[in-house]
Amino acid sequence: MIDQNTNTVKSILNNIFDSVGIADKESFKNAPDKYHPKNILEGFESVIVYAQGNKNSSEQDMGSFSDLWGSLAAQNEVVKFLESLGYKSIIISGTSRSVSLVKMGILAGIGELSPVNSLVIKGLGLTASLAAIITEAPLIPDEEISGVCIKCMKCMDVCPATDIAYQRNPDKCGCGKCRNICPV
Repeated sequence: MIDQNTNTVKSILNNIFDSVGIADKESFKNAPDKYHPKNILEGFESVIVYAQGNKNSSEQDMGSFSDLWGSLAAQNEVVKFLESLGYKSIIISGTSRSVSLVKMGILAGIGELSPVNSLVIKGLGLTASLAAIITEAPLIPDEEISGVCIKCMKCMDVCPATDIAYQRNPDKCGCGKCRNICPV
């Protein structure tokens, strides 16, 4: 049944999103308490993370899905499916500050951390917008991946929040200059 539920969830989301991954509760055993999914849904068992990106997107597109209505419909369909099975589920938008969508994306196996502390996803580079569903449903987790980021440092070279020693000041981040320069 867990296999079937996992496949159904992924099938719904893969119709609209470019990348979908799942992390289980065990993946978060070392997560900081301040950003832990249990703060949003105490009895959570799984976190479903999904991304959509476009290598030709602009800085104005940061944090938004290209098909807003389609993405909302897919997310709501997953929540309704899981709730029909008796599992509470909560959608986490890309603007949430309660959890780290980047860290959750890493644990769910959809990408890895870039030098500018963003999620780099194969084929999407740094252009992906992220969201997640935290659920009580037990689902099959994906393996974390590595080797996505090629460490070319192009993102660091254009980042205005980076000094000459490649140290970043994340408080100055948000311009999006790194988004389309990533060759991944």
